[in-house]
Amino acid sequence: MARKPSLMSSVKAARDAVEATPTDAMPLDRADMATSAMHLPKATLQLLRKVAVARAGIRGGRPSVSAVLVDLVEQHRAEFQAEIGD
Repeated sequence: MARKPSLMSSVKAARDAVEATPTDAMPLDRADMATSAMHLPKATLQLLRKVAVARAGIRGGRPSVSAVLVDLVEQHRAEFQAEIGD
């Protein structure tokens, strides 16, 4: 029977993966931030939270649903701008 990987080897593998991944995210200034309330289906919010927790486990830091949404919008920015004629 194969042994389960240790916690330390899992953390090292995650850290190595993060360090090997180039980051092209633009830094955000808190002055550029706004607070908003959104009404989402529970299943959608649950998925966003799970993704945020998974990313925090890989990248470190706190889980952030807001960061997941920012990434999602940035990935589809051209589509959204085309939709509004911008």
